Amino acid sequence: MSSDNKYNQIIIYLIIYFFFNGFLLPEGLLYTIILTPIMVYFLFKERKLKDVYLWTIALLLPIPFQVIAGVEVRSFVISNIMIFTALIFFVTALIVIKKYALIMDQLFRKILILNSVFVVIALIIAPFESLRGILWYDIAITKGLELIPRLKLFTYEASYYSLIMMPVFLYFFLRVFYDKEKHPMIVIIAVVVPLLLSLSFGVMGALVIAFVICVIIGWKKIPVSLQRFTLFGTLFSILLLVGLLFIWPDNPIYFRLSNIFKGEDTSAMGRLYYSFMFAKDLVIHHNIFFGIGPGQIKIVAHDMIVNHYKYHGTIGEVVRIPNSMAEMLSIYGIYGFITKLFLEIYFFVKLRVYNNLYALILFVTIFIYQFTGSFISNVAELGIWAIIFGISFRDFDFITIQETKSAE
Repeated sequence: MSSDNKYNQIIIYLIIYFFFNGFLLPEGLLYTIILTPIMVYFLFKERKLKDVYLWTIALLLPIPFQVIAGVEVRSFVISNIMIFTALIFFVTALIVIKKYALIMDQLFRKILILNSVFVVIALIIAPFESLRGILWYDIAITKGLELIPRLKLFTYEASYYSLIMMPVFLYFFLRVFYDKEKHPMIVIIAVVVPLLLSLSFGVMGALVIAFVICVIIGWKKIPVSLQRFTLFGTLFSILLLVGLLFIWPDNPIYFRLSNIFKGEDTSAMGRLYYSFMFAKDLVIHHNIFFGIGPGQIKIVAHDMIVNHYKYHGTIGEVVRIPNSMAEMLSIYGIYGFITKLFLEIYFFVKLRVYNNLYALILFVTIFIYQFTGSFISNVAELGIWAIIFGISFRDFDFITIQETKSAE
């Protein structure tokens, strides 16, 4: 099959995934869910359905124990189906990324171009309050801070947008410093501006931490330009933060950090502290080894909040745990929590993710982020895991850089 045919086959699905997955659909429903039968057919055609079996067994194993402990059947069945569709998506994404590896640069480039066009449109409509909500997230970042619109494009939330686009942004960011782009400044603007406009502290924070750690690990095996950028970028960031302290002490960054340290930032506290506290108490009171089961958090949450935590204020109609690992702990108990971490580390070692700067940064970023946000059926997170374990862009191999230097 020619590259053009492969490109035409997959690009529409990628556009849906990156930009329109939940657009105009009821909350909780995604086109990747609706397209599950097509994915199953694709796996059947590629003779890869067997790859689903072991993962399915891992999901089925806790079910008898969860049912014995007691579940609300309707929510339990629906949520298990939703998680199964996420599994199908993950396996399909893994196979697709491997199959279309040779044209991933072309596909990523199209996504970056489209994203840039949408960002320009978003900037144009930003001053118009009646239209802004289409492409911007109009919810205050933290308590007491004036509303600052955050870029989300057609996704449901700014942090989700930045997370799902992060592999594309990182890919082209690294290509600039590996001298692979003809117009580096244009690429840097196309990558950095949308990420900054999303104001997603969680995603950006995890990415920056991962970037610094991985660059230090591979310091002698990366281009000199990337070394210089890291040094000067770190120095500039420190000077900027110190300067802001004196010039603009009430800036949004310091304001939110202050709220976080005071425990007054509801988003950070909910993701980092209350999620694990709530998950721990849920499994202790129900089933510590296999959890309470899919779809049960919203069933038992109100009762626990009122009777266990003695809280009698306003409680949302649907209570969620906004943290992937905390949600995993509550739904699948210690079994799910340990299994997920084991599989991540196992494939990290087996596939030698540590030999590739791009894959390593992605791995460390999403490994950190899963403890600070996301949810277990989040296709943005699953897509990143599929990229990490499905493809290794050879240009970013540490070994390749080392051999190149030796040749010189």
